[in-house]
Amino acid sequence: MKQNGHPRLLVLLLLLAGLSHSPATSQIIPEVHGTTLSGTPVDLPAALKGKVGILVIGFSQGSRDAVTVWGKKLAADYYDSPRVLYYEMPVLASVPRLMRGFVTSRIKAAVSDRGKSHFIPLTEDEPVWRSLVHYKAPDDPYLLLVDAQGTVRWQTQGQASDVTYAAMKQQVDQLQAHQGATSTR
Repeated sequence: MKQNGHPRLLVLLLLLAGLSHSPATSQIIPEVHGTTLSGTPVDLPAALKGKVGILVIGFSQGSRDAVTVWGKKLAADYYDSPRVLYYEMPVLASVPRLMRGFVTSRIKAAVSDRGKSHFIPLTEDEPVWRSLVHYKAPDDPYLLLVDAQGTVRWQTQGQASDVTYAAMKQQVDQLQAHQGATSTR
C-alpha cells in the first residue's frame, strides 16, 4: 500500500520551522510597564507567572497588517486562555513624544474593542527589542514565545503562514507541558 508523503512532509517542515526559529541563546525580555488599549496596566514578565507568553512586535506602520494577522490567529486560539497570554506590541519609541498620543489614538481606533486588551504600545527600549528579535526588516512582524520568567524560548519573524503558526502552537504546547511539569515538582 502506497503511503501519502504529505503528512511526513508537514511533520518535517514543522520540525525544521521549530529548529530554524529557536533562539541561539536564552534571552529575557525587558521589563514592560505598559497599559493595554483597553486601559489595563500590564507588567511583563510579572504578568506571565505560570503562563506562556506570545508577543507579536511591530516596528513600523508597514508591519501593521502582518501583526494583525498574527493577532487574529492568536485570538482564535488563546483569547480567553488561562495558560497563555498574547500581546500585539507596536514599538513607538522612535515616534516623537508629541506625536505618540496621536499615533496611539489612531491605532486604538483601528483595533477592535475585543482586541484592545491584547494590545500594548511600547514606548521604551526600542534598541533592546530590536536586538532581542534579531531585527532585519522594518515591515516584518516579530514573534517571541516566552516562558513564565520572560525567557525567550522560540521566535520567528514574518507572515503567519499555516506552517509557521502550527510550529508556534507546537512550541506553546511543549512549553506548557514543561512549565506544568516544573510547577508540580
